[in-house]
Amino acid sequence: MVRIKNRYIAVQIVPYTPTQSLRLNDHSLAKILLQNVEKYHGAYGLAVIEQGFRVKYINDRTKIAIIRCLHRGQHFVSSILPLITLIGDVRAKFRTLYIGATIIQCNKFIVKHQKQFLDRVMGQLNSAKERQDLFKSVMEFDMDR
Repeated sequence: MVRIKNRYIAVQIVPYTPTQSLRLNDHSLAKILLQNVEKYHGAYGLAVIEQGFRVKYINDRTKIAIIRCLHRGQHFVSSILPLITLIGDVRAKFRTLYIGATIIQCNKFIVKHQKQFLDRVMGQLNSAKERQDLFKSVMEFDMDR
């Protein structure tokens, strides 16, 4: 029996204009990605990635997401990420942060990346309550979806 190999792609969604109107959940992000795979790679590309495709994690504050796909379809997903420029009605781009074979390694990278984000942002906040709220919202890593 053959083991099913997954790839986990950590991406950051960067809006062209800093706006808070970019609200995403895992289903809408998955729909956008699947539509673009079908647009650029056709029915074959969609069929290859559809089986193991899932958005495992998305943080609305830092705009970081983890996408799971099968090993054989990973190049279809990673090749369309730079081509996506419109998410809903907001102009944005995807930055690929990390591609890994296990969710644990991807999790380690995301925690490290979010700590660096916190180091940059914490100096700009005045009160301790704001810092604590920011820390809770950024460092949450809920993958129960």
